[in-house]
Amino acid sequence: MGLFDKLLKGAVDAIDNAAAKNGNGPTGLKDLFNQAMDKKDEAINGSSSTTASNKPSTATTSSSGKRSNCAYTRPKYTTPQEVLDTASIPAKPSREITYEIFDGKDAEIRVKVSFDLSGDFIETECDFDYGAMYLPNCDDDFDDNYSDSNTPYFEMVSAPDDEIYYMIDKCRNGGTPDNAMMFLRVDDMGPRIQFKAKVKNRFGKIEYFYNCQFHDEFNPQSYIGVCYNADVVGTPLEKKLMAAVDETVRTMKREVLEVEDRPFR
Repeated sequence: MGLFDKLLKGAVDAIDNAAAKNGNGPTGLKDLFNQAMDKKDEAINGSSSTTASNKPSTATTSSSGKRSNCAYTRPKYTTPQEVLDTASIPAKPSREITYEIFDGKDAEIRVKVSFDLSGDFIETECDFDYGAMYLPNCDDDFDDNYSDSNTPYFEMVSAPDDEIYYMIDKCRNGGTPDNAMMFLRVDDMGPRIQFKAKVKNRFGKIEYFYNCQFHDEFNPQSYIGVCYNADVVGTPLEKKLMAAVDETVRTMKREVLEVEDRPFR
């Protein structure tokens, strides 16, 4: 990604975050930006940015010399058999993950967020609070820019995309979502968590997640979850991925580290 692209991406993120903080929901700019980057990469390299990497990928893809007349064709994701087979491998020991966020009306409160995450997941660079790819056969010595659309992905997101955003918003106002593959209210994990659910997103992928309010002042629609291909549903791998998310949610803690006095704001 060049300097201009990075600046543009930063602007898109800032607009989305500002909209979420003011309660206006997601703007959809991220989707447009990502689609534009994909089209750019296809034009230059003949490949999509979502699968670009200098590390060998386990993704299975097919190519054709014919182009569709449609403006946009939803990609078909297939989980490699070797990834599905890792369900039989015992999960690596969990490790504690910590990071800091700024909270409060004027971001004057510095908060440490901590949780346990299965060692099968390795942290990667991402556009949200925290992200890690399911790579049980890799160690920590790998390219953190590695990306593969066919690999399950753990995520903690403050401002989720449209489907999950409005689903959480509806549930917080007493409603029940009508588009969920699974929905269960949760009443034993504290006030920050009200339910867990499984949905199919607009890309045809599955999201298993808990709503979880990271911040006190904004983004109540945040969540912790894992994203994977539809062909993982009902397999032993899905159970393994869901168990990892369950553990993270059970162990998540917030600790206020500092409150800064800002009398002139």
